[in-house]
Amino acid sequence: MSLPELGQGVARQLYAAATAQGTNSFTLPEDAALRLAAACDALVADLEAARAGGRQLAATSATAGFPDLPTGHALAAGFAGKAVEYLDTLTALQETALRFKAAYLAAAGRLTEADLANRAALTVAAQAAGGGNG
Repeated sequence: MSLPELGQGVARQLYAAATAQGTNSFTLPEDAALRLAAACDALVADLEAARAGGRQLAATSATAGFPDLPTGHALAAGFAGKAVEYLDTLTALQETALRFKAAYLAAAGRLTEADLANRAALTVAAQAAGGGNG
């Protein structure tokens, strides 16, 4: 399943501007970029903790709390689907935070670290595309 668009495109554009030369480039002082990158790291960690809880919800396949009737099964299936949507949303936000981190680091000229953050964003998205959220 593809992730919802929750700012990843804007983060990609910012990264492109940070790595561009000329008048359309985006730069940041190194200390500001490092503070922003640290905030992104904290957000990614919080989102990962939320994803762990979401994975538990998505793994629940029984009709716990619902009668063992067709309507109970339908409700349980509907809530399981919502759990997967929740995971997809958290994953998209995690990818976005990592892409912004990459852009901030690139804007400060810390290209090796920016590349690592960009790769981490790609890994998060690829794992979700491979069914890692369901």
